[in-house]
Amino acid sequence: MDLLSLVSTVTKRRGDYFSQAKTLARKYKTQPTLEDNMFKEAKAIVLALRDKQIKWEEYQRSLVDKTLISALTAVYLGAKDAQPQAKMEKAWPTVVGDMLPPLIKFLGETKARLDAGVLRIGDNTVDFADYIPDDILDDPAYDTDSPAMQAAINAGNGRSWPALFGRVVRYLSTPTFSFFNLGEYFVRQEQGFGEMRRAAKRDKRTCPDCKTWDAQGWQPIGSLPMPGRGCRCYDRCRCEIEYR
Repeated sequence: MDLLSLVSTVTKRRGDYFSQAKTLARKYKTQPTLEDNMFKEAKAIVLALRDKQIKWEEYQRSLVDKTLISALTAVYLGAKDAQPQAKMEKAWPTVVGDMLPPLIKFLGETKARLDAGVLRIGDNTVDFADYIPDDILDDPAYDTDSPAMQAAINAGNGRSWPALFGRVVRYLSTPTFSFFNLGEYFVRQEQGFGEMRRAAKRDKRTCPDCKTWDAQGWQPIGSLPMPGRGCRCYDRCRCEIEYR
């Protein structure tokens, strides 16, 4: 699967993705509920592959579909009742551009590890029912030799079923916060708000980049990146966007 072919394929199905996103938005109603349920979806799809319930082709197709639908649902929820369909249309290039290139690479890495036997289909000796992916930000020093950093690196490599699950979560679940904020941003922009600020949590898990954005205070609307962009938190960013 190459990126251009995939973009062409998903573009032809855009209407279907929008329809499914609308259905999910009406079902889950809030971004935290969506995030929680997509976490469960991530677990289910990885288990299905491991336990031979689905073949690779179905897993690959399902992961792409769920990634796009989850992001679009978050945009829809962020827009609330301010023409959410139009906001999904506006967000489509961003969703595709942000999510598909790394997803293509991730799928290629996963297939290579399956073919090499690093990940063994049917390996039910591994139970990750209560697994929660390690967070790089648990280590405030960002020491590359620290256990927290090494755990994050190992999870990123996807060399075990729990690690693969951790990676899938970062496509299906955690990005919903950023895309929810994108949907809200479109609304605030239309409403004529002139300024925005990115407020960091300011605890030990707040990365230096987010503190820098926070320190800039109020800026012209559109001049600050959404949470998860421009910071080493990536999809795990917890910054809030305020408008005036």
